[in-house]
Amino acid sequence: MTRIMGLHSGKQLVIQGRMIRFIGILLILLLSFISPIQAAEKTANLLILFPKLNAAYDRVFAEIVDGIDSHKDITPHTYTLTQSSSANDIQQLINEQKIDAIIALGQSSYDIGQSFGKQLPVIHGGMIINPGSHSGISLAGSPQQFFNHLQTVAPSVKRVFTVYSEANSGWLIRLAQEEAKKANIELVAIAAKDIRQAAQSFRKILDEANGSTDAIWLLLDRVLPSQTVLPLALEAAWKRNIVIFSNNPLHTKRGALFALFPDHREMGYKLADLSLQQISSTQPLVIPLSSLKIAVNERTASHLGLRYSNAERESFDIIYPSR
Repeated sequence: MTRIMGLHSGKQLVIQGRMIRFIGILLILLLSFISPIQAAEKTANLLILFPKLNAAYDRVFAEIVDGIDSHKDITPHTYTLTQSSSANDIQQLINEQKIDAIIALGQSSYDIGQSFGKQLPVIHGGMIINPGSHSGISLAGSPQQFFNHLQTVAPSVKRVFTVYSEANSGWLIRLAQEEAKKANIELVAIAAKDIRQAAQSFRKILDEANGSTDAIWLLLDRVLPSQTVLPLALEAAWKRNIVIFSNNPLHTKRGALFALFPDHREMGYKLADLSLQQISSTQPLVIPLSSLKIAVNERTASHLGLRYSNAERESFDIIYPSR
């Protein structure tokens, strides 16, 4: 009797085991059908507008587009703007490809991108943008990134001077003031209404700034053209050991301590990310560029008494003077 009961229990275990395997196979089959559907639901059709300018800009736009294309949740459709491009051509492409959002790259893409803003989210990139009724990633570098790198490259700096216009950079300065507090840095940001006032303020900064604890930040702001002030800034900085940093690696080549400049491929990925956010949002959003590389001038660093480890040097994307 005991043996019969044991056989009966054994058969039940076998049946249960087969049922479990059957259910497992069934779940795998169901998931194989469900997953592609879910993936399809996540995919957004993005139309990328960019101008045909010259070889240098073409390479930049190609890198940005490559970064957009690397995002797994979007399907990119590119359109090169030429003199013969029309809004009707773009509208036809929007209809045919069921476009969910537009990424407009470069200054010359701005107006035509804006013309579709009432029917689709339009995200701007590859240009200086101020917050308003549009969305995008400005070429103005993230203050957080600048102060983080400043603390690594020149940790003795405790005060940063800059000149800006409210119309161009007021929003960025407000972000910078918050980040400066977090980094325990005093930010002396002087507003200027025009180029003349900006030049006067900059000369005062050159007179006041002194020693390795002070730095000057050259912004991407039209109110103070860098080609005009850079020679003066570099001369004063060299004489009085003042740190100069900016958004332009060419400034570093000429003697600024460091510059942060765009990582175009990563910028493209972030533009795709922002596009997905804006598809489901009604609030426009402009953010500073956080996808940045760094250029450092070691000759200037040596003059300032700064030395970098091999690990730090390997983290720099460009080192001047080139060897």
